Amino acid sequence: MSATLAAIPARGTDRPAWAMTLILLAAMLAAPFLVGSYIVYLLSLTLIFSIVALGLNVLTGLSGQISLGHAGFFAIGAYGTGLLTQKAGVPFPISLLAGAVIATAIGAIAALPALRLKNLYLAIATLGLGTVIQKTLFEWQGMTGGGAGLELAPATIGPLALREAAPLYYVILAVTCAGIWCARNIGRGRTGRAMQMLRESEVAAGTLAIPVARYKVIAFAVSAFYAAIAGGLYAYLVRYINPEGFNTGLSISFLSMIVIGGLGSVPGSIIGAAFYVALPELFRAIKDAPGLVFGLTLIIVMVFLPDGLWSLVSRIRERSWQR
Repeated sequence: MSATLAAIPARGTDRPAWAMTLILLAAMLAAPFLVGSYIVYLLSLTLIFSIVALGLNVLTGLSGQISLGHAGFFAIGAYGTGLLTQKAGVPFPISLLAGAVIATAIGAIAALPALRLKNLYLAIATLGLGTVIQKTLFEWQGMTGGGAGLELAPATIGPLALREAAPLYYVILAVTCAGIWCARNIGRGRTGRAMQMLRESEVAAGTLAIPVARYKVIAFAVSAFYAAIAGGLYAYLVRYINPEGFNTGLSISFLSMIVIGGLGSVPGSIIGAAFYVALPELFRAIKDAPGLVFGLTLIIVMVFLPDGLWSLVSRIRERSWQR
Protein backbone atom coordinates (compact mmCIF):
# COMPACT_ATOMS: atom_id res chain seq x y z
CA MET A 1 0.00 0.00 0.00
CA SER A 2 1.45 3.32 -1.02
CA ALA A 3 1.66 5.83 1.84
CA THR A 4 0.76 9.31 0.66
CA LEU A 5 0.42 12.68 2.30
CA ALA A 6 -3.33 12.45 1.79
CA ALA A 7 -3.70 8.91 3.07
CA ILE A 8 -5.99 8.57 6.08
CA PRO A 9 -5.09 5.70 8.42
CA ALA A 10 -7.44 2.75 8.31
CA ARG A 11 -9.81 2.17 11.21
CA GLY A 12 -8.00 0.48 14.05
CA THR A 13 -4.58 1.84 13.14
CA ASP A 14 -4.96 5.34 14.63
CA ARG A 15 -4.15 4.39 18.22
CA PRO A 16 -0.91 2.43 17.52
CA ALA A 17 0.24 5.12 15.11
CA TRP A 18 -0.33 7.86 17.66
CA ALA A 19 1.40 5.79 20.34
CA MET A 20 4.48 5.35 18.17
CA THR A 21 4.46 9.07 17.35
CA LEU A 22 4.35 10.05 21.01
CA ILE A 23 7.13 7.60 21.89
CA LEU A 24 9.31 8.96 19.10
CA LEU A 25 8.62 12.55 20.13
CA ALA A 26 9.46 11.75 23.76
CA ALA A 27 12.74 10.17 22.65
CA MET A 28 13.58 13.22 20.54
CA LEU A 29 12.85 15.56 23.45
CA ALA A 30 15.05 13.50 25.77
CA ALA A 31 17.92 13.09 23.29
CA PRO A 32 20.07 16.06 24.43
CA PHE A 33 20.10 14.60 27.97
CA LEU A 34 21.04 11.10 26.81
CA VAL A 35 23.59 11.55 24.01
CA GLY A 36 26.59 13.75 23.26
CA SER A 37 26.63 17.06 21.41
CA TYR A 38 27.77 15.47 18.14
CA ILE A 39 24.78 13.13 18.05
CA VAL A 40 22.55 16.12 18.81
CA TYR A 41 24.16 17.87 15.83
CA LEU A 42 23.40 14.88 13.59
CA LEU A 43 19.80 14.80 14.83
CA SER A 44 19.48 18.52 14.10
CA LEU A 45 20.85 17.97 10.61
CA THR A 46 18.39 15.13 10.05
CA LEU A 47 15.48 17.32 11.12
CA ILE A 48 16.62 20.14 8.82
CA PHE A 49 16.84 17.83 5.83
CA SER A 50 13.45 16.38 6.83
CA ILE A 51 11.95 19.86 6.45
CA VAL A 52 13.38 20.12 2.93
CA ALA A 53 12.09 16.65 2.09
CA LEU A 54 8.61 17.47 3.41
CA GLY A 55 8.38 20.48 1.11
CA LEU A 56 9.85 18.66 -1.86
CA ASN A 57 7.35 15.86 -1.35
CA VAL A 58 4.53 18.39 -1.64
CA LEU A 59 5.97 19.41 -4.99
CA THR A 60 7.06 16.04 -6.37
CA GLY A 61 5.14 13.47 -4.36
CA LEU A 62 1.79 15.26 -4.52
CA SER A 63 1.75 17.42 -7.64
CA GLY A 64 4.26 15.38 -9.67
CA GLN A 65 6.58 18.32 -10.49
CA ILE A 66 10.30 17.50 -10.50
CA SER A 67 12.81 20.03 -9.21
CA LEU A 68 16.59 19.90 -9.36
CA GLY A 69 17.00 23.43 -8.07
CA HIS A 70 16.03 23.15 -4.43
CA ALA A 71 19.58 23.76 -3.27
CA GLY A 72 18.98 27.29 -4.56
CA PHE A 73 15.95 27.83 -2.32
CA PHE A 74 17.91 26.26 0.54
CA ALA A 75 20.71 28.77 -0.13
CA ILE A 76 18.30 31.72 -0.24
CA GLY A 77 16.99 30.77 3.17
CA ALA A 78 20.51 30.35 4.56
CA TYR A 79 21.91 33.61 3.19
CA GLY A 80 18.68 35.57 3.68
CA THR A 81 18.49 34.60 7.34
CA GLY A 82 22.20 35.05 7.94
CA LEU A 83 22.53 38.43 6.25
CA LEU A 84 19.41 39.92 7.81
CA THR A 85 20.46 38.79 11.27
CA GLN A 86 24.17 39.46 10.96
CA LYS A 87 24.28 42.68 8.96
CA ALA A 88 20.86 44.26 9.42
CA GLY A 89 20.35 43.32 13.05
CA VAL A 90 16.94 41.74 12.42
CA PRO A 91 15.87 39.26 15.13
CA PHE A 92 16.51 35.66 14.16
CA PRO A 93 12.85 34.48 13.99
CA ILE A 94 11.89 37.42 11.76
CA SER A 95 14.90 37.00 9.48
CA LEU A 96 14.14 33.27 9.21
CA LEU A 97 10.60 34.03 8.02
CA ALA A 98 11.78 36.89 5.77
CA GLY A 99 14.28 34.63 4.01
CA ALA A 100 11.54 32.05 3.52
CA VAL A 101 9.17 34.67 2.09
CA ILE A 102 11.82 35.76 -0.42
CA ALA A 103 12.36 32.14 -1.46
CA THR A 104 8.60 31.61 -1.69
CA ALA A 105 8.27 34.52 -4.11
CA ILE A 106 11.11 33.17 -6.24
CA GLY A 107 9.56 29.71 -6.07
CA ALA A 108 6.26 31.09 -7.37
CA ILE A 109 8.14 32.73 -10.25
CA ALA A 110 10.00 29.47 -10.88
CA ALA A 111 6.60 27.80 -11.30
CA LEU A 112 5.95 29.79 -14.46
CA PRO A 113 8.09 27.48 -16.64
CA ALA A 114 6.20 24.57 -15.07
CA LEU A 115 3.05 25.83 -16.76
CA ARG A 116 4.59 24.84 -20.09
CA LEU A 117 7.27 22.28 -19.20
CA LYS A 118 6.99 18.75 -17.83
CA ASN A 119 9.19 15.94 -16.57
CA LEU A 120 12.78 16.13 -17.83
CA TYR A 121 12.37 19.58 -19.35
CA LEU A 122 11.07 20.98 -16.07
CA ALA A 123 13.91 19.32 -14.16
CA ILE A 124 16.48 20.96 -16.47
CA ALA A 125 14.79 24.35 -16.09
CA THR A 126 14.88 24.15 -12.28
CA LEU A 127 18.47 22.93 -12.48
CA GLY A 128 19.30 26.13 -14.32
CA LEU A 129 17.53 28.20 -11.67
CA GLY A 130 19.54 26.58 -8.89
CA THR A 131 22.77 27.24 -10.76
CA VAL A 132 21.85 30.90 -11.30
CA ILE A 133 21.16 31.36 -7.59
CA GLN A 134 24.44 29.72 -6.61
CA LYS A 135 26.48 31.81 -9.08
CA THR A 136 24.74 35.01 -7.97
CA LEU A 137 25.66 34.33 -4.36
CA PHE A 138 29.23 33.60 -5.42
CA GLU A 139 29.64 36.78 -7.48
CA TRP A 140 27.90 39.11 -5.00
CA GLN A 141 31.01 39.23 -2.87
CA GLY A 142 30.32 42.55 -1.17
CA MET A 143 27.17 41.14 0.41
CA THR A 144 27.69 37.38 0.68
CA GLY A 145 31.47 37.14 0.97
CA GLY A 146 31.65 35.19 -2.28
CA GLY A 147 33.98 32.20 -2.24
CA ALA A 148 35.29 33.19 1.20
CA GLY A 149 31.89 32.35 2.64
CA LEU A 150 30.00 33.93 5.50
CA GLU A 151 30.69 33.21 9.14
CA LEU A 152 27.77 33.67 11.52
CA ALA A 153 27.57 34.47 15.19
CA PRO A 154 25.21 32.32 17.33
CA ALA A 155 21.55 33.19 16.90
CA THR A 156 19.41 34.52 19.73
CA ILE A 157 15.67 34.44 20.40
CA GLY A 158 15.00 37.20 22.88
CA PRO A 159 17.19 36.50 25.93
CA LEU A 160 17.85 32.91 24.80
CA ALA A 161 21.21 32.41 23.06
CA LEU A 162 21.35 29.44 20.70
CA ARG A 163 25.07 29.00 21.26
CA GLU A 164 24.92 25.42 22.51
CA ALA A 165 23.69 22.44 20.53
CA ALA A 166 20.64 21.65 22.69
CA PRO A 167 18.73 24.99 22.54
CA LEU A 168 19.04 25.20 18.75
CA TYR A 169 18.07 21.54 18.49
CA TYR A 170 14.80 22.21 20.29
CA VAL A 171 14.06 25.14 17.98
CA ILE A 172 14.70 22.93 14.95
CA LEU A 173 12.55 20.16 16.44
CA ALA A 174 9.67 22.58 17.03
CA VAL A 175 9.88 23.89 13.45
CA THR A 176 10.00 20.33 12.11
CA CYS A 177 6.89 19.34 14.07
CA ALA A 178 5.08 22.39 12.70
CA GLY A 179 6.23 21.45 9.20
CA ILE A 180 4.95 17.90 9.59
CA TRP A 181 1.58 19.14 10.83
CA CYS A 182 1.24 21.56 7.90
CA ALA A 183 2.33 18.96 5.34
CA ARG A 184 -0.25 16.47 6.63
CA ASN A 185 -3.00 19.06 6.53
CA ILE A 186 -2.05 20.14 3.02
CA GLY A 187 -2.11 16.55 1.82
CA ARG A 188 -5.41 15.67 3.48
CA GLY A 189 -7.20 18.84 2.46
CA ARG A 190 -8.64 20.16 -0.75
CA THR A 191 -5.27 21.44 -1.95
CA GLY A 192 -3.64 18.04 -1.55
CA ARG A 193 -6.44 16.24 -3.40
CA ALA A 194 -6.24 18.76 -6.24
CA MET A 195 -2.47 18.29 -6.45
CA GLN A 196 -2.85 14.51 -6.60
CA MET A 197 -5.27 14.86 -9.48
CA LEU A 198 -2.77 17.19 -11.14
CA ARG A 199 -0.07 14.54 -10.71
CA GLU A 200 -2.20 11.84 -12.28
CA SER A 201 -3.41 13.86 -15.26
CA GLU A 202 -3.41 17.58 -15.94
CA VAL A 203 -6.05 17.07 -18.61
CA ALA A 204 -8.35 15.26 -16.20
CA ALA A 205 -7.73 17.93 -13.58
CA GLY A 206 -8.71 20.60 -16.08
CA THR A 207 -11.92 18.82 -16.99
CA LEU A 208 -12.84 18.78 -13.28
CA ALA A 209 -12.44 22.58 -13.18
CA ILE A 210 -9.25 22.36 -11.12
CA PRO A 211 -7.11 25.45 -11.85
CA VAL A 212 -3.93 23.67 -12.92
CA ALA A 213 -1.75 26.79 -13.09
CA ARG A 214 -2.76 27.93 -9.61
CA TYR A 215 -1.93 24.62 -7.95
CA LYS A 216 1.40 24.35 -9.72
CA VAL A 217 2.36 27.76 -8.39
CA ILE A 218 1.15 26.81 -4.90
CA ALA A 219 3.19 23.59 -4.96
CA PHE A 220 6.39 25.40 -5.96
CA ALA A 221 5.83 28.21 -3.47
CA VAL A 222 5.13 25.87 -0.53
CA SER A 223 8.11 23.70 -1.41
CA ALA A 224 10.42 26.72 -1.67
CA PHE A 225 9.16 28.00 1.71
CA TYR A 226 10.04 24.70 3.39
CA ALA A 227 13.48 24.60 1.78
CA ALA A 228 14.25 28.19 2.79
CA ILE A 229 13.18 27.64 6.40
CA ALA A 230 15.46 24.62 6.50
CA GLY A 231 18.27 26.67 4.93
CA GLY A 232 17.98 29.38 7.59
CA LEU A 233 18.16 26.80 10.37
CA TYR A 234 21.07 25.07 8.65
CA ALA A 235 23.03 28.33 8.46
CA TYR A 236 22.90 28.72 12.24
CA LEU A 237 23.55 25.06 12.88
CA VAL A 238 26.87 25.06 11.01
CA ARG A 239 27.50 28.84 11.49
CA TYR A 240 29.46 29.04 8.23
CA ILE A 241 28.00 29.01 4.72
CA ASN A 242 29.66 29.05 1.33
CA PRO A 243 28.02 29.17 -2.13
CA GLU A 244 29.93 26.06 -3.16
CA GLY A 245 27.97 24.03 -0.61
CA PHE A 246 24.66 24.74 -2.38
CA ASN A 247 25.43 22.97 -5.62
CA THR A 248 23.54 20.68 -7.97
CA GLY A 249 24.71 17.64 -6.01
CA LEU A 250 22.78 18.89 -3.00
CA SER A 251 19.60 19.27 -5.08
CA ILE A 252 20.02 15.71 -6.33
CA SER A 253 20.52 14.54 -2.74
CA PHE A 254 17.27 16.23 -1.70
CA LEU A 255 15.42 14.45 -4.49
CA SER A 256 17.08 11.16 -3.58
CA MET A 257 15.85 11.49 0.01
CA ILE A 258 12.19 11.47 -0.95
CA VAL A 259 12.70 8.66 -3.48
CA ILE A 260 14.42 6.47 -0.89
CA GLY A 261 12.03 7.39 1.91
CA GLY A 262 8.84 7.33 -0.15
CA LEU A 263 7.28 9.77 -2.56
CA GLY A 264 4.35 11.64 -1.06
CA SER A 265 4.95 10.20 2.40
CA VAL A 266 5.44 12.32 5.51
CA PRO A 267 7.20 9.52 7.44
CA GLY A 268 9.11 8.68 4.25
CA SER A 269 10.50 12.22 4.14
CA ILE A 270 11.93 11.78 7.63
CA ILE A 271 13.25 8.28 6.91
CA GLY A 272 14.95 9.47 3.72
CA ALA A 273 16.61 12.37 5.53
CA ALA A 274 17.75 10.13 8.39
CA PHE A 275 19.17 7.64 5.91
CA TYR A 276 21.07 10.38 4.09
CA VAL A 277 22.62 11.71 7.31
CA ALA A 278 23.32 8.36 8.99
CA LEU A 279 24.92 6.58 6.04
CA PRO A 280 28.11 8.69 5.85
CA GLU A 281 28.56 8.24 9.61
CA LEU A 282 28.35 4.47 9.35
CA PHE A 283 30.90 4.26 6.54
CA ARG A 284 33.04 7.36 7.07
CA ALA A 285 36.07 5.21 7.99
CA ILE A 286 36.05 3.80 4.45
CA LYS A 287 37.03 6.18 1.66
CA ASP A 288 34.26 6.82 -0.91
CA ALA A 289 32.06 4.15 0.70
CA PRO A 290 29.15 6.46 1.70
CA GLY A 291 28.56 7.65 -1.86
CA LEU A 292 28.83 4.14 -3.26
CA VAL A 293 26.44 2.64 -0.71
CA PHE A 294 23.99 5.51 -1.10
CA GLY A 295 23.96 5.07 -4.88
CA LEU A 296 23.47 1.31 -4.64
CA THR A 297 20.69 1.77 -2.09
CA LEU A 298 18.94 4.23 -4.37
CA ILE A 299 19.04 1.71 -7.23
CA ILE A 300 17.80 -1.14 -5.03
CA VAL A 301 14.94 0.93 -3.61
CA MET A 302 13.82 2.10 -7.06
CA VAL A 303 13.81 -1.49 -8.37
CA PHE A 304 12.38 -3.43 -5.42
CA LEU A 305 10.62 -0.74 -3.34
CA PRO A 306 9.30 1.86 -5.76
CA ASP A 307 7.19 3.35 -2.94
CA GLY A 308 10.29 3.83 -0.77
CA LEU A 309 11.49 2.46 2.55
CA TRP A 310 8.34 3.64 4.31
CA SER A 311 6.28 1.22 2.26
CA LEU A 312 8.35 -1.63 3.72
CA VAL A 313 7.78 -0.33 7.25
CA SER A 314 4.05 -0.03 6.52
CA ARG A 315 3.85 -3.61 5.30
CA ILE A 316 5.62 -4.95 8.41
CA ARG A 317 3.39 -2.83 10.65
CA GLU A 318 0.18 -3.97 8.95
CA ARG A 319 1.17 -7.65 9.19
CA SER A 320 2.03 -7.33 12.89
CA TRP A 321 -1.34 -5.71 13.62
CA GLN A 322 -3.22 -8.40 11.69
CA ARG A 323 -1.79 -11.15 13.87
